[in-house]
Amino acid sequence: MLPYSPVTSAQRDLDRAIRAAIKQDDRIGHALAYGSFTQGTADAFSDLEYFVFLPSAELATFDVRRWLEAVAPVRHFFVNDFGTPNAVMDGLLRVELHAEPETALAGVESWPGFHIRPEAMLVKDRDGRLARHLAALAAKGRPQPETEAQPIHDRLLGWLVFGLNVLERGERVRALELLGWVRAGLLRLARLAEGKTGHWLTASRRAEWELSGAALGRYARLTGSLDELERLYAEAWAWTQELAGQLPGVRGAAPELANALGARVRRLDQAAGQRALHCRP
Repeated sequence: MLPYSPVTSAQRDLDRAIRAAIKQDDRIGHALAYGSFTQGTADAFSDLEYFVFLPSAELATFDVRRWLEAVAPVRHFFVNDFGTPNAVMDGLLRVELHAEPETALAGVESWPGFHIRPEAMLVKDRDGRLARHLAALAAKGRPQPETEAQPIHDRLLGWLVFGLNVLERGERVRALELLGWVRAGLLRLARLAEGKTGHWLTASRRAEWELSGAALGRYARLTGSLDELERLYAEAWAWTQELAGQLPGVRGAAPELANALGARVRRLDQAAGQRALHCRP
């Protein structure tokens, strides 16, 4: 059973304070919340996440940090790798606050249609436009992850080639970094193979409780140190082939590519074994 720590009073209080501040700020014409709190899956470790939409003239002077500091103490502030302002509040509560121009409202309809609950998401809507866009998004229905199997597999092959090339060059740190992309692709294919696609956008979420012991064991065999990269890539290539064979409609690697990948993996793994023998006292 999935361990569960209920949402705390501090989280609820902060959410109420942010929502109230949004409603009171005349510069903000439209706003929504998203993430686990609006999906009904939040727990004591969940973030608070919002979008606010302002006229372009107001957006130019809208300071996210100062705005949040007027709501509650901000203990750390940064812009993440995707350009989104983030704040860490008391209790290590993390808040994401996107500030966008009102001209971006229609773009809501192009969001992934997973776990869309307009009634929980809508925070402020001055003229009804945001409600209409959210309704249109909800009406699209849930995307079918099964249609992504082939593209995920194809990208996975690309990451394997990339990683094996830099590994043979001797860039082991870089090869380990690229293995993260390989693991991410394999985790999605494993979810598809086991029919566990509820948490699709973040495939690692709750994986420990949703995937089988066998799948988790295979995933664990993709983790290790810089000295184990040859083995890790060999494991990744083997699992890639197995999952491609299990998923209906997925075309595995072309024979020429499969042969080349297999040969590279074997050569690197054998070379690593020889090095290990020579290093023994």
